[in-house]
Amino acid sequence: MDKQQKPRIGIYGSAPKDSEVFNKITLILGYDPFRVKEIEQDQMIAPVCGRAKTFGAHFTIYDIFTPTDLEKQIDRVRQITANIEPFDFTFSRFAGYVRGDYQRKSVYDDKSKTVLALDFDNESVEKFGQIHKKITTCIQDLREKIEPEFDKEIFRNVPELWQLIQKYGAPYVLENYEPHLTLASKLDGSNVTLAKLINYLNDNYGKEMLNKKIPFDRIYIFQEILGGKFDGYFEVIDEIFLAK
Repeated sequence: MDKQQKPRIGIYGSAPKDSEVFNKITLILGYDPFRVKEIEQDQMIAPVCGRAKTFGAHFTIYDIFTPTDLEKQIDRVRQITANIEPFDFTFSRFAGYVRGDYQRKSVYDDKSKTVLALDFDNESVEKFGQIHKKITTCIQDLREKIEPEFDKEIFRNVPELWQLIQKYGAPYVLENYEPHLTLASKLDGSNVTLAKLINYLNDNYGKEMLNKKIPFDRIYIFQEILGGKFDGYFEVIDEIFLAK
């Protein structure tokens, strides 16, 4: 089945909806995936936000894929996470990430190499990495195909990345997994632009968002919207609680 017949999903984390941190992230991104609603977006970020807006406040546990059976997929994730204890995390800073990262270099051209994101504290990075590995390695029999985002010549030209894509459906898995929450994905790649935006976010959002304890007690299933006003955006269709 093609995209028009079967929506894709992503397995993600987020800040608790209606929390101050969630509301600030939603203001930056301009879209709420829980309510499927556009929010008046921060005008400094809007021109460079790019595709990040279509997902809203989320960070990747396992990236976009087409499930062979959605209910089986959700049940599988419930089984995997049943014994994972909730924990608190913090966003430690606003930072730039390499787009198409492989060994700290971009597989894209230089003008699209950076995204603007929220970093996590080191302890949470390790915990998210463990959860990512458990889910990634245990759901591959329920994934249909390699998605168009990752079935590209740029990845085929990097054998190590293409091997990961063939086995796991995405290049940013296992040793390439770096948890972060993307705020803008259409930067020009320059350090000047990145520094300007980071300074802006620190001045206008840092106090409310950084170094605040945020509970991580559930994983969300985001599903692609097909058709209508929000075609190509994602919405939250289920939440899976970690061990009580």
